Amino acid sequence: MSDADYTFEGLPIDPVRPGTTVLVAGPSHGGTKELAYRMLAGDDGVIVLTTNTTAADTAADCETVGIEPTPDRMGIVDCLDSDDSGVPARVMTVSSAQDLTGIGMRYSKLYREFHREGVRRVRTGLFSISTVLSLTELQTVSRFVHTLAGRVSKVDGLGVFLVDPAMHDERELRTIAQFCDGRIDVREGPELRSRSFLGGASEWVPFDPVPANADD
Repeated sequence: MSDADYTFEGLPIDPVRPGTTVLVAGPSHGGTKELAYRMLAGDDGVIVLTTNTTAADTAADCETVGIEPTPDRMGIVDCLDSDDSGVPARVMTVSSAQDLTGIGMRYSKLYREFHREGVRRVRTGLFSISTVLSLTELQTVSRFVHTLAGRVSKVDGLGVFLVDPAMHDERELRTIAQFCDGRIDVREGPELRSRSFLGGASEWVPFDPVPANADD
């Protein structure tokens, strides 16, 4: 493991190389979202593209897993166009999760701002692909996911993209998954299973949805 690898403290997930995008697939309950947020925790910058949660709730979710939502380290693209007053992070809004061009533009602007201010490594969360797919055709969404994963790869970042398999058929899942370097499945327990980027399928292993020191 090199010093540049992205690590996941307290989670049974091996470090991954810079530029990796991971698809986190599991039910909307049962710890899936919490796992995805925990994968964004670290000493790096964080940008969350939230398609179904307000900026305020997103910031609160981050705090739950130990991510401090400060404007110098964290940005949120809020697709609900909600009131972001009082949110302790850098927030940009779009009017709808259907506006993938607007989401991409605001993401790029946030990344450029962080990079200009000296934040060289950024973990990006897309929560969630399922919401976008419920509003927009697969071809359009797949282009967006492909582009976003490409940006993550180009800047040696980390991408964590969330999807609920129960909302999609196998064709949709395969289409989206092909743009990611690996996949983590989540089931009730909660338990996770890593695939692809860890050299093949692994066994189901338990994990804690919230780190023990989150409230310290």
